[in-house]
Amino acid sequence: MKLFLKHAGKILFAYSTAAAVFTFFVIAPLSMANNMTTWLLLYSFVMFMFMFFMVSKTALSVGKYERYDKDAKAHPAKGLLYGLAAMTPYLLLGLIHLLIFDNSLELGLRIFHYIFRCALGPFYFMINTLGYTWYAFAIAYMVVPVISGIWYFMGLKGIDKLRVNKSIKDDEAFLK
Repeated sequence: MKLFLKHAGKILFAYSTAAAVFTFFVIAPLSMANNMTTWLLLYSFVMFMFMFFMVSKTALSVGKYERYDKDAKAHPAKGLLYGLAAMTPYLLLGLIHLLIFDNSLELGLRIFHYIFRCALGPFYFMINTLGYTWYAFAIAYMVVPVISGIWYFMGLKGIDKLRVNKSIKDDEAFLK
């Protein structure tokens, strides 16, 4: 159990780092006077890619580690469980936000609302595109477990990189 929490903590740290970077640099797209929403969507997508890289590399290294560790009890679905455990604090934050959010909030609760929005910052482009519906938030919460599950499985099977084999035609035939 200790090893499980340690590896889930690594994935939590990877996502939290991306959310912190989103929060730290969010002032730049918010300061764009014209078409702020477009800049924020673009910025959120860039942070999503950063988060994807962080979580996938972490899950891949955890999968590689557990591939050779006899005490780890590696299982193909374990990466998904690591991702679910890593997103649990953010899910609890979201449930608390759902219970207490109201547009007429006092300052303390508005600050909590901004913390919630920054915590899901890398998924803002997805949530906005899907119209702030319940399933938009459900999909956003499931992205990290899915990424973690896929890349953990790849590490477990010893796949370092996704490779696409493409036959290269002769350059001279192309130029004729």
